[in-house]
Amino acid sequence: MASDSTLLTILHTNDLHARIEQLPFISAMVKRIRREVADQGGHTLLWDAGDAEDRILLESDVTKGTAIASMMNAVGYDIAVAGNSAVVTYGPDNLARLAEEANYPIMAANLSWSETGQLVEGAVPYQLLEVGGIKLGVIGVTALSNAFAVFGARSFDAAPVVKELTAHLRERGADVVAVLSHLGLEEDKALAQAVAGLHLIVGGHTHDTLEEPLIVNDTLIAQAGAHGSHLGRIDLEVDSSSGRILSRAGHLIPVDTSEADDEVIEAIEEQVEQVQALLSRPIGQTTTFLDVNYFQECALGNLLADVLRDRMETEIAFVVAGQLDEALRAGMVTFGDLCRATSSTGNPGRAEMSGREILDALNYALRPQVIEERPTPLRGNPQGIPHVSGIKVTYDPYGDPHEQVVEVLVGTEPLDLERRYSVAATDWELGELTEYTHLDQREVTYDVPTVMREAIEEYMVEHSPVSVTVEGRIQPL
Repeated sequence: MASDSTLLTILHTNDLHARIEQLPFISAMVKRIRREVADQGGHTLLWDAGDAEDRILLESDVTKGTAIASMMNAVGYDIAVAGNSAVVTYGPDNLARLAEEANYPIMAANLSWSETGQLVEGAVPYQLLEVGGIKLGVIGVTALSNAFAVFGARSFDAAPVVKELTAHLRERGADVVAVLSHLGLEEDKALAQAVAGLHLIVGGHTHDTLEEPLIVNDTLIAQAGAHGSHLGRIDLEVDSSSGRILSRAGHLIPVDTSEADDEVIEAIEEQVEQVQALLSRPIGQTTTFLDVNYFQECALGNLLADVLRDRMETEIAFVVAGQLDEALRAGMVTFGDLCRATSSTGNPGRAEMSGREILDALNYALRPQVIEERPTPLRGNPQGIPHVSGIKVTYDPYGDPHEQVVEVLVGTEPLDLERRYSVAATDWELGELTEYTHLDQREVTYDVPTVMREAIEEYMVEHSPVSVTVEGRIQPL
């Protein structure tokens, strides 16, 4: 390294998805590299390109990601970008909770409230750092997702805001401009083509393992796989007087499991203990065993439908059984029992639907191929049959797969195909399954950021002891 230059090393991870067992190993590697770089007179930063959280891990799910942020504090991350895991799953409001827990800024320059255009609280658009006399500008952008609309927010095309912020950072003296991105590799390539003057894009979202960075429009693009399998390393040598990059190189390092950081292990254990205390909290009681069955009426499915109808104050409710994971035993129910019963992040919703639309939705939901589908958001569960509240459905499983419903009673009266009814469901039924309803989403009211386990908890607190049975609400001929 030349005597009048600065060595800047950027270490990076992405898409950990709550594989927290990798963090002690990653931290040990980072500490070792920091020491080595410092011995050469250089400087090291550690970045994460999003989706460190994931509801597959109970500690992450119960805390809506804040437990992961606390663990990352122990590793010593300097900057992260907002991924889609905790922010789409629990709503943009959750970003403020994550930012409050994190000792590092969480970036997202392209995530705003739809009504006001203001950045979502907790999101930082950029950072201007001075490292070894070099001014480094970092812009954060997150994934494009229609799911934000449910929460009254939107993520938008990154190129215009990155172009604007690049110019702004240059005006403030930035020598090097980098983007920390959760857009995905193809979007990162397009961003590099669209915005001149970017030196580096550190990406995530698409889980690409780039052994060496790509170069697009003279921009270095890096991504380190997923699940903590690799630690990315980028070395920049920057002329101290002009700020010009003299050399650049990058590669991936397989995570070394031979050495673990005890401080990170302690931080993980502390979060596990805190979550266990949360899980043991009593919620209420059930007088009966609430079973789960994806292919015929079950008691827990009926409870879920009742919760939706009660919460949204509607005449009718329907919800797919695939949002359930485990049964609830009779007796005392803890918060942990609810978390194990459903990991669904569905948000309660309310809409006005005609009897014809309700009939079409039920017929669609009862198609054999729809019942057996295992959509990714349901985490391996079959979608299952719809469970209902406020109506009684009789269907012929061996009839025309598009017209299986034989009879629908609302109370004791037949469903009026011309009349409009108030209907409760979740954003899964009302939004994701577009063939289900054909509803204009602007006409749906969502109770956000409430997720289903929270709705069940509030219902059980109010109605305990809860007694729900299988009573022929939806049954085959």
